[in-house]
Parts: sequence; structure tokens; C-alpha cells
Amino acid sequence: MTHGAHPNAPTPVPHVNLARARNCEHCRGWGSVVNSGRFELCPVCQDSAQPQ
Repeated sequence: MTHGAHPNAPTPVPHVNLARARNCEHCRGWGSVVNSGRFELCPVCQDSAQPQ
């Protein structure tokens, strides 16, 4: 069984930047958090406005 984004998804699946997540206390280095039962990018370290 293959898992992944649906081919007709309206937006690409965001990927975690592990370099940003490395020392994050909020997500403990994972780069993602569970919010209402769904995995989401960490709002603290994965903010798209931050430089990579």
C-alpha cells in the first residue's frame, strides 16, 4: 500500500526543515506537532517567513 499526498491535492505537501527544527523546544526537534489529531508543521520553527 502506498501512502502520500493525493495526486489531485490543491497544494503541495509541506516538508519539515530539520535544520530549523534541531533546537526547537516546542516540537522537540521533530519539526511538526499534532493539532486536533492532525500533523502540522511546527508554528515556532517552521515559519515560512524565516530564512532557510
